[in-house]
Amino acid sequence: MPRVVPEYKEEAKNRIVLAAGRVFSEKGYRQATMDDVAKKVGVSKGALYLYFASKEELFDALCRSEPLALRDILFSTFNENRNYMESASEFFDKMVARYGSNYGLSFEIFSEASRNPSLKRSLRRTQEEYAKVLISFFEQLREKGFIRKDSDLRSLTYASIGLWNGIETLMVSGLPLPEAKDAWLEGFKALFSHSASEAQNPEPVTPETVRR
Repeated sequence: MPRVVPEYKEEAKNRIVLAAGRVFSEKGYRQATMDDVAKKVGVSKGALYLYFASKEELFDALCRSEPLALRDILFSTFNENRNYMESASEFFDKMVARYGSNYGLSFEIFSEASRNPSLKRSLRRTQEEYAKVLISFFEQLREKGFIRKDSDLRSLTYASIGLWNGIETLMVSGLPLPEAKDAWLEGFKALFSHSASEAQNPEPVTPETVRR
């Protein structure tokens, strides 16, 4: 009989998903195995299959957790009482702290998804969930006057995602972190030229003034 993970089922699944994320980061998606994940959790592979039927299913569960993490970072960083360029700087730092060791994995997954329909569906669904989180966030900013009333929030959402993903690409290819942060802040300022950073701070704001 396989040794069952001793926590309550949902907690056990969360524990397995976290372990899978670490294994994928350490070995890459293609090289990682269910045995590796089971060892990381400290259970038999048979016990692991009580919760997840395959590596693809594990990856899908990992993807489903990420939009919630993005939401936590967004709403803990940006608020109406803070300068928005300072918030954008803190957002960058939090994203790097959470995902900085996984950028290479992200691009490996993109490559693998081009040949694996299951992974492609997971990525597409995750992208839509990211978009829902950002659109909800931007709707609140628009109501408070930080984004123009005529802004197309869906287009603005994908422009923001594209900006971040592009900077991730540059960091994978060797762009130093300070330069990547400067690029993020300049891009953020260009996208949100009518944001609270201007309303609350009419003087020009440069990346150097808010870099930590």
